[in-house]
Amino acid sequence: MVNLRSALALGLAQLCHLRVAQAISPQRIVHDLQAQLSVGSEVVLTSNPSFEEDFTSRFSASHSPKFVVGAKPKKVSDVQKVIRYASKNKVPFLATGGGHGYTWTLGELENAIQLDLGHFQTIDINTDANTMTIGGAVRIGNVTEQLHAVGKEFPVGMCPTVGISGYTLGGGVGPLGGMYGAASDNLLSAEVVTGSGEVLTVSAKSHPDLWYGLRGAGFNYGVVTSMKYRIHPATNNGEITVINAMFPAALNGSVWEACNSFVGRHPKELSILFAIRLNETLGGISPIASFIYFGPRDEALKVVKPFLDLNPLHVEIHQSNLAEFSNVALYADVADIGSRKAIDFAPFTLNLYKVDVKNLVNVINFMNTTLAENDDLKGATLSWAQYPTEGFLSYPSRSSAFAYRDVIVYFSIDGFTEDVAKLPLLDDFGKVLRDMLQLGSGRPQLETYVHFGHGDEGPRSWYSAAKLPRLRALKRVYDPRNLFSWYNPVPSVGH
Repeated sequence: MVNLRSALALGLAQLCHLRVAQAISPQRIVHDLQAQLSVGSEVVLTSNPSFEEDFTSRFSASHSPKFVVGAKPKKVSDVQKVIRYASKNKVPFLATGGGHGYTWTLGELENAIQLDLGHFQTIDINTDANTMTIGGAVRIGNVTEQLHAVGKEFPVGMCPTVGISGYTLGGGVGPLGGMYGAASDNLLSAEVVTGSGEVLTVSAKSHPDLWYGLRGAGFNYGVVTSMKYRIHPATNNGEITVINAMFPAALNGSVWEACNSFVGRHPKELSILFAIRLNETLGGISPIASFIYFGPRDEALKVVKPFLDLNPLHVEIHQSNLAEFSNVALYADVADIGSRKAIDFAPFTLNLYKVDVKNLVNVINFMNTTLAENDDLKGATLSWAQYPTEGFLSYPSRSSAFAYRDVIVYFSIDGFTEDVAKLPLLDDFGKVLRDMLQLGSGRPQLETYVHFGHGDEGPRSWYSAAKLPRLRALKRVYDPRNLFSWYNPVPSVGH
């Protein structure tokens, strides 16, 4: 639960931003920034047609930030100028890279500047040193193509259109985590523009206090313009086996029993994904699976035998690679959803620390009954990501702000809709399902990966009660004006 005093302090700080921002017109902001920024930068009103053409569009339309000005700086010095201008004039702003952040806390941001990092797109791979340096707006799909071409890999997430910098600042979980840990565990240094407009090179040796917070809660402390990572030789010569399978609704319990059989003996090369939604042809809520194995086909088939023995309705096997595996996973469902823009949905997630088969069966049965009675809820989709924990647990909890290293399943509930009027109903339904799943999570309190959060969970759920005091202290040092307090924020005060 969010501490009341912290919530009030944060709310007052944000309200102050909003009230003062209205005193300076968007036209004046454009005029002032155009006069300050270097050639090649772009500053426009959001009503200008070039805003839609030149600036990063958002994945989610629900409770999204409300921008009045778009600023696209060309250089790091221009980022400094935008931040200093916004701070001096108390104009709220949000830095954007890939545009995938969908927490509903962003809906509190109004009359704001979109600080678009679209010019920061460089990728520099040093194959001899096994390092990669990227700009702040580079996306996962850009990196995987280049890494595969030179026989390297890095723990990317599943969606190729997500920005790597934002992904890393929240920790960064994905199918290679079993071998290499989170993306943030592989970060070597970062260039950060703080709330004062100061440019810092942050690493284990330079500003080590901020280095801790940057890896897991980094969007609370500044704008990252570049990052340097450790990369790795490609596993199995870069060949990845992807097995997609479709299971009937009648196998509800058996599928979760098979998932449970991997707990405690999960091969580090394997990731287990499910998209679970209503399929009336198959007779109810049915799981579609994707088994991603960083190894040869024959090994993959042996490893996932507990699932194949259930005789799924359909199985397809792809020999893929780092640049392509996301495009074929879950029958191309990941690539399809991730590339969409301005979709309306109610997102909910929680961490599962065990596979409670009985509770999962109850949840699916409840969904079957409820969706059969209410057509407005049929856009509800459940997502299951069961990653091996070996790589995550190879780094101690104290090493970074990344909070949850022992998660068995990242479970998501997404209420998609094409009719925004149905969103409140899907929102209520998501809360009910989350509460039901929490009963079988293995933890007494709700915990969720910060990038998957709805926004109502609170800092203790996103960052853990153990890490919050240190993160609050960093907030007071590096962002005393609460400039970076819109995306699942760390409050600067509280207990």
